[in-house]
Amino acid sequence: MTGLLLWRGGIGISAALAALNLLVGASGGLARLGLATPQAAIGVHGAVMACGFFGALIALERAVALRRLAGLTAPLAAGVGGVLAWTLPGTAAPAQAAWLLAAGALVGLYIQAWVTRAWSLPLLVELCGALCWGAGTVAWAADSLAAAVTGWTAFLVLTIAAERRELTQMFRLSVFAQRLFVAIISVPLAAVTLATAAAFGADTNAFVSGPWWASCAVLAIWLLRWDMAPRQWASPGWRGHTAQCLSIGYCWLLAGSLLGLAGPRLPGGGTALALHAVLLGFVVAMVFGHAPIILPTLTGLRPVYSGWARAPIWILSASLVLRGAAALEGSGQWLAVAGVGHALAIGWFACVMFIGTLRGRHAER
Repeated sequence: MTGLLLWRGGIGISAALAALNLLVGASGGLARLGLATPQAAIGVHGAVMACGFFGALIALERAVALRRLAGLTAPLAAGVGGVLAWTLPGTAAPAQAAWLLAAGALVGLYIQAWVTRAWSLPLLVELCGALCWGAGTVAWAADSLAAAVTGWTAFLVLTIAAERRELTQMFRLSVFAQRLFVAIISVPLAAVTLATAAAFGADTNAFVSGPWWASCAVLAIWLLRWDMAPRQWASPGWRGHTAQCLSIGYCWLLAGSLLGLAGPRLPGGGTALALHAVLLGFVVAMVFGHAPIILPTLTGLRPVYSGWARAPIWILSASLVLRGAAALEGSGQWLAVAGVGHALAIGWFACVMFIGTLRGRHAER
């Protein structure tokens, strides 16, 4: 009984910390766009979103899947690290320590799954993604934010790619498709290694950006070609919702990669636009798409489908297009409007899922 209470309490606290970091991190991002929102995380909003929210969410999903109480160390440490990052703006060391613990605990969860269940390529890729999370945090401790962003972004991209690759195992892929996936995945790992080495003084920065963005572009094309989501675009209910969110997310990964490759040739530079296309357009689209699958695992309740759930991905996409145009034109006013669109999309989706879960709970009574 005590173990069950600790288990449920740990899940609840982890989810609450992730949600808090989402609110504070997003608020800090909106403040940077000129909106009158709380500025607690204005200087670390990217780190809080990548590690304190997305990291906690990914770790929580893995811990719940393995049903190990000790596994909750990873999401709890990730969530606590996010809170430390925006409550202790004078020092990043406590947050860095918490995120290193979270990344290490997540690696431990993947090793446990490897030992107790079965080895698979997707599991190995997820493990490598968790190592990238740790590498990015180490790079941040070495005062290299660029290398940290590369590591954290690789963590998210590799984790998502691995989850989608796991689902394609139910289909027969050609040998070419299987080998191409392995080749694609090896490039981000090399990029993170080189970026981390550069953070400690190695002259490797010149070999990071181009291969990293090129591999993301090819990964997006791979997902659009071989993942099941584009084939289910017209499906009804949550299946069609997930398919549309994921397919649009793959397009944003491709768009962000092309922006990253264009980089300095764009007015004002393309790196920031590329990162937001990937972290908002791609990663948030994955959250929208997988939420109906994850929520039953975490809460035991299946949300009732609503067509309103499909609107946020289109609002998010429209606001990202507006953000790109505003950034290229140097229009602060329209950047703020784009930020409102980002917040509207996320808030709308959260409300739809909350209402759907309540309806699902009512239907099961």
